[in-house]
Amino acid sequence: MKVKKKITKKKLKEPDEFISFTEKAFQFISHHLKQITAGGIIVLILILSISFFQRSERKREEEAYRKFSFAVAIYQIVDSPQREGSPSEYKNILEKFEEILKKFPKTSSGKLSLLYKGNIHLRLGEFEEAKKLYQTFLQKAGKEELYRLFAWEGLGYAFEGMKDYEKAVNAYQEVLKSGESSQWSGIYLSLGRCYEKLGRNNEALENYKAFLKVSQKSSMTNAILRKISHLEK
Repeated sequence: MKVKKKITKKKLKEPDEFISFTEKAFQFISHHLKQITAGGIIVLILILSISFFQRSERKREEEAYRKFSFAVAIYQIVDSPQREGSPSEYKNILEKFEEILKKFPKTSSGKLSLLYKGNIHLRLGEFEEAKKLYQTFLQKAGKEELYRLFAWEGLGYAFEGMKDYEKAVNAYQEVLKSGESSQWSGIYLSLGRCYEKLGRNNEALENYKAFLKVSQKSSMTNAILRKISHLEK
């Protein structure tokens, strides 16, 4: 037989724990209502600010990409193998990439505009300007490996145009570090040229032979064979 537990008057007077906690919580909220409201407003403002910033950045990226695509399309027409673009045409395109760089410097299109500007200065024989642009691109490009390889190649051409063959060799070798030698066979020709200019014929021969090895069906094959024959004498 169960014995009923007797509830004393003292127990009846003690407050219920849940009710007590609720009252304390209500009192705390009432006392700190202004601070809590202000904190909530700050969090809301932060959320809205981040959302607005992300939406704004997306719009900037989209606008930059539209302008960049248009500039690249014109560049490809002017730089087509079927025709030789005039200096004035290249300068007009240069202005379009410059505009993208000024308005959208932190976007992907803005960074790529550095690379295209470098290519145009290279075409115009403005090697110092091209060098600076390629170097700036390499600093900002991050891990965009393919574009970095294009920049290293362009930098090599710029140094070669400036007759700084040692630096040109260093730039070209950065391309070969990618391990995709068959896709960059022309780099061996560039290295061969530079080594010839430096009077390092053995290294020139080595690179010309490497070119023939990875690019056996090239239209340059006969010319390179003659060059090898001349260097081996």
